[in-house]
Amino acid sequence: MFSVTVKAYAKLNIALNVLGVSDGFHMLDTVCTTVNKFDEVIVKKRNDDKILISFTGRYGFIPPLQEETNAYKATKAFIEEFKTTGANIEIVRNIPTGSGMGGSSADIVGVLKALKKLYGVKSSIEPLATKLGSDTTYLLKGGFARLTGRGENVEPFKCPKKLYFVVIYSSNSVTAKECFSKFDALNESGEVCDINSLKTLLENGEIEALSNSLINKNPNALTKSATLLNSEIQENLNSLKALSPYYFGMTGSGSTVFALYENLEMAKWAYSKLSRRYGNSVEILSSHDPKNLSLFDVIFSKDYYKQEF
Repeated sequence: MFSVTVKAYAKLNIALNVLGVSDGFHMLDTVCTTVNKFDEVIVKKRNDDKILISFTGRYGFIPPLQEETNAYKATKAFIEEFKTTGANIEIVRNIPTGSGMGGSSADIVGVLKALKKLYGVKSSIEPLATKLGSDTTYLLKGGFARLTGRGENVEPFKCPKKLYFVVIYSSNSVTAKECFSKFDALNESGEVCDINSLKTLLENGEIEALSNSLINKNPNALTKSATLLNSEIQENLNSLKALSPYYFGMTGSGSTVFALYENLEMAKWAYSKLSRRYGNSVEILSSHDPKNLSLFDVIFSKDYYKQEF
């Protein structure tokens, strides 16, 4: 059976402000980068209209109802939009659930990308992706970008340096719904970071300057809300802060935290200190620019050939 496999990359929110609520959605101002951590999405054609989805890998699970998963909703929407037959889909999950790294959105985009190639669809999948999630428009291309609104307004920019992140994954997840509800209940200001200055420093490759201008500020407006839901987050942030990073914070609505280093040697040093305590819950990641390579490396089964978008 002919199949397509794609890599669906995770993201980190380097900073995140919450600017209010509009039409029931929280309005954000955030700077993101995709990183070299990904789920694999494997799709196979069916001759009928059925959809079968399985989740394997380190963070695989058996959903109570597959119809409630975002991957299923993305597949169903694609079939209805482009009038194709069904598909068998396996998602090998390496992005932690409830980590704030965009795993669910990445899987939506991965499914759409893979189905587009599998069925030879020429039309753009961006309108469909935008309807299905907040980060999906951004994750279609990835790289460094400033996102506003619900995340659908994407302003890409270049950073001339590869960034290295030491990340700590919490053993307990935080859902976005819970975190935003807690944020609303706290009724605090959601503008905690100078996004304009951060973006300028990244564009200029002035990574060391981050420690002088932003390190003492909370770069994510949702941090307090997330830590009230999961105390591990603050403990992990304290562990990172003790290792003198240029910059550190929490991504998304939690529960993953990161420390930024400009070179791999320093990241390895920090990792060696943390791995004694955290084991495989700590990892080194780097910024990944899919526009130089490909956000989704498309590999056809049986090694027929490899094509990159």
